[in-house]
Amino acid sequence: MSFDSVLDIGLFILILIVLVIVHELGHMLVAKWSGMKVERFSVFMGRPLVSFTRGETEYGFGWLPLGGYVKITGMTPDEEIDPADEPRAYYRASTGKRIATIFAGPAVNLVIALLTFVAIAMFIGFPTFTTTSTVGSVIETVDDRPTPAAQFGLAPGDRLVAINGVPAEGGAAGIEAIRSEIEDNIGTPIEVVYQREGETLTAMPTPEVLQPGSGRGQLGFSFLREQDPSDPAGFTQGIADGSEFTWFLTEQYGALFKELVVSEEARESVNSVVGAGAVFDVVADNGLLDILFFFGAISFALGIFNLIPILPLDGGHIVIALVERIKGSPLASRTYQGIALSGVFVIIIVFLYVLQNDIALIRGGDLAERLGNP
Repeated sequence: MSFDSVLDIGLFILILIVLVIVHELGHMLVAKWSGMKVERFSVFMGRPLVSFTRGETEYGFGWLPLGGYVKITGMTPDEEIDPADEPRAYYRASTGKRIATIFAGPAVNLVIALLTFVAIAMFIGFPTFTTTSTVGSVIETVDDRPTPAAQFGLAPGDRLVAINGVPAEGGAAGIEAIRSEIEDNIGTPIEVVYQREGETLTAMPTPEVLQPGSGRGQLGFSFLREQDPSDPAGFTQGIADGSEFTWFLTEQYGALFKELVVSEEARESVNSVVGAGAVFDVVADNGLLDILFFFGAISFALGIFNLIPILPLDGGHIVIALVERIKGSPLASRTYQGIALSGVFVIIIVFLYVLQNDIALIRGGDLAERLGNP
């Protein structure tokens, strides 16, 4: 592992710590504002490695680097609490205050994402890219087998001229035509004409399904994308552009959740914090702009993930608060525990599944780049 990689990992962990802290601060500040008693504020889980007490709240860092939590008195139905603290218990608060306290954490992450994207647009400008017909990178192997592109010797810097007679023109339309020609010819040799240092060469590779479940042919290379000059958008347009991009992410996540139900390909593209770290190791080498985009995207993802309506996530607590409001009384302890255990079981299963994707991403090296490339 290089020195740069160690620094990238350290920066990634710092980003996670910052996002966890502001998330939990949202919960804590609104809980205190609502009159609830906050017993503990923890970054990461497990027994605290370092802790100190200020007022009635203990602050600490847990040993398990997974998320964090705020312990509010009376969060669970069977919790034993001091009678003197009962008026300040979570379950004694109004439904509105309970929902506000729980929603505050994800809301802070979503607001930070929005402000990050607005700042990028306002002071730097959103980058735009033009996809060229030049080869940007070649995937050498998939599952220890050479890709079709590697087999016939395609190399970065080569320029595609045509595939099966379809001209490889730069821009979205030309690249899409080439991509379709490759995807639609699984198992059938195709004619690839390309140029290298002024010499025109021809090859007859056979597209393969390199990404399991995708159902599309690929050769195993990516096109070079050139970044176009960008200018700061200014205050008003920066707010508009940043807000538009945040809404775009919201729509993408909505579409992703739908795809996760029906598409194996979509499920294989989801990664956990481990995979995010592997991606950040690449992103960090691209400069400040990509790091800022990554920071905003991770903050947004953290906010959305916590709103999933299952316990022990924030969305689950919001649903419980609404159910108890409709029901007119708290859920029975056994019912609450059953729901909570079911939620934990689901999260563990999902985590283990996603961890397999992380391993494939890391082992594949540039697997993340394969998803949209021919």
